[in-house]
Amino acid sequence: ITGTVTLNAIDQTLPQLLSRIAKQIDMRYEMDGPNLFVMRDTPFLRTYKVEYVSASRNVKMQSTSSTQFAGGAAGSIAAGGTGAGQGTGSTAIVDVVSNNQLWEAIVQNVKDILRETDKVIPRTASAAAVLPAGATAPPAAATSPAPTSAAPAAAPAPQQAIEFIEQASVIGNRESGVLIVRATSRQHEKVQEFLDQVLANVKRQVLIEATIAEVQLNNQYQRGIDWSRVRRGASGISLFGNRAGTPAGIDTNAFIIDAATASVGFQATIRLLESFGDVRVLSSPKLSVLNNQTALLRVTRDIVYFTITPSTTPITVAGGSGNLSIQQAFTTTPNVAAEGFMMSVLPQINDADTVVLNVRPTIRRRVAFATDPNPALTASVPNLIPVFETRELDSILRIQSGQIAVLGGLMQDSVTNIDDTIPGVRDIPGVGALFGQRKDLNQKTELVIFLRASVIREASLEGDYRRYRDLLPDEDYFLKPNPGRAERPEQ
Repeated sequence: ITGTVTLNAIDQTLPQLLSRIAKQIDMRYEMDGPNLFVMRDTPFLRTYKVEYVSASRNVKMQSTSSTQFAGGAAGSIAAGGTGAGQGTGSTAIVDVVSNNQLWEAIVQNVKDILRETDKVIPRTASAAAVLPAGATAPPAAATSPAPTSAAPAAAPAPQQAIEFIEQASVIGNRESGVLIVRATSRQHEKVQEFLDQVLANVKRQVLIEATIAEVQLNNQYQRGIDWSRVRRGASGISLFGNRAGTPAGIDTNAFIIDAATASVGFQATIRLLESFGDVRVLSSPKLSVLNNQTALLRVTRDIVYFTITPSTTPITVAGGSGNLSIQQAFTTTPNVAAEGFMMSVLPQINDADTVVLNVRPTIRRRVAFATDPNPALTASVPNLIPVFETRELDSILRIQSGQIAVLGGLMQDSVTNIDDTIPGVRDIPGVGALFGQRKDLNQKTELVIFLRASVIREASLEGDYRRYRDLLPDEDYFLKPNPGRAERPEQ
């Protein structure tokens, strides 16, 4: 090991001096008990632990909103081969794609870090020269001019081709969580710094608590919930507009409720809504999500309906003994549609405990059935197709840990017909209407979604989950009598 080192050291230990020297010349040192080894900084293997799940997740969510109306005659073709009746309207499509392939990204990123300072070495043992990355093999030595004698020139000796390989290499085993890197000591320092930052970010966790409530508005609040009244009258709660931007054309009416005391939570926010009408909680899920991982919650009921297609037409064949009728046959195809609640959440957590949420709650409900107008089905086999009503939000929010985000403004009108009459008399023509009455009840409801994101530092019952400890069964849970079952009488 050769080189020039310039140091100005006062009261420093030997490891401190060696570390400073290693930054100036190409060397490294190792301590093995009482022995000190100083050697040239050549590539060597080091094993790193990457404790993360080996699965790769690819999530794609699509939200489509269309107001397309057909126009013109069906099947009409204009000049140039395009349809004249293309229809008018608008279509909005929002695609959210999340590809989480941590292991592939780590291996590729480590290779990119090492590529800047990689060197190439000859694969053959005879060549000992070390060239920087991108260099080529040196040209062959120039030979003296051939003599002018008539003697034939000797054929040049064939030169052995030298293949160059990179010094550093990366080997990853995702099943065992082991990453082996062959690099110099300076490169290993960069790799260790990179892995520490990556693993610290991906292991962050957040607890998402949501409450979806439906408010049946009173007569004085038919225009919706007055959030300014919530701002003035809430005790211990401050409400302010969302400071994060949303995509253009999307109005989510998002607010942030900042609890001034720890006792203020979802119950207090729901009680605030009771002054505007009757409140009905539709769902109240809780789930923990890792950083930049998509969580999906679904509570739905599958509705099966059938698509009926006539496969044959009825035929009547005249014969000598009478007419023979062949009945019409149908082909049915089962279809499944879901109604209920579904929510997807994609969080991003930074160092300051600020959480950016890509949230998409969807509520779907069957409201009626539509009859297939196919003439072949109307008379013989009526085909009923369910009609659904969908209320959905897709937004990006930015809140602090512990705050409650509010998304509202999804209003719905419903009409309920109530017939109050004497059974059997209503069917009498001209008289039934005199012995009954009909009421049309108009109701307006508004959907409100509360979201609270809490950054989890210690995911255990002794840590951030200690408030849920009382909800878990005790050790003698199975020894206690069942309160819903009567005790056996003594013999």
